[in-house]
Amino acid sequence: MYRMKKSPAWRAVLDSNVWIDILVFDDPDSRPIRAALEAGTLEALIDARCLKELTYVLDYPQFVRFAVDKAEALETVARLSRLVETEPLPEDAPPLPKCKDRDDQKFLELAHASKADWLVSKDRALLKLAKRTARDFGFRIAQPAPFVTSFNAQVEANAETNAIDV
Repeated sequence: MYRMKKSPAWRAVLDSNVWIDILVFDDPDSRPIRAALEAGTLEALIDARCLKELTYVLDYPQFVRFAVDKAEALETVARLSRLVETEPLPEDAPPLPKCKDRDDQKFLELAHASKADWLVSKDRALLKLAKRTARDFGFRIAQPAPFVTSFNAQVEANAETNAIDV
């Protein structure tokens, strides 16, 4: 009997602007992210605070011309992500870096507390923290296109190295 070992899905936090690219703009850089979510090779993590922000952002007036069905968009998020409740970090845990945009701190906190592999964002304030979070906290931060490149390379590497049980 032959059996391929399935690689675990990467875990990623998508910030609101990436979700908007997926839900509203069908952005080419974000299409592979949605495809990976649909295929189950990527797991998106979201918490109540991040979902609340996304719910608010979907009501921005600049999106009216796109005729976004907010309920449908939120159903898509529910289908493509896993709502997580994170535990507070121990008091002796090293503090996360502070994001210059305080509204984006919650994405850092979620990525760290949920043990995500990636935080995918287009926000400059978050992207500036990429080296430090990778070095000190074990998750990487990248824009959608570089994330997709890394993700695809990892998927290919896993396909080549997966063992076949006999």
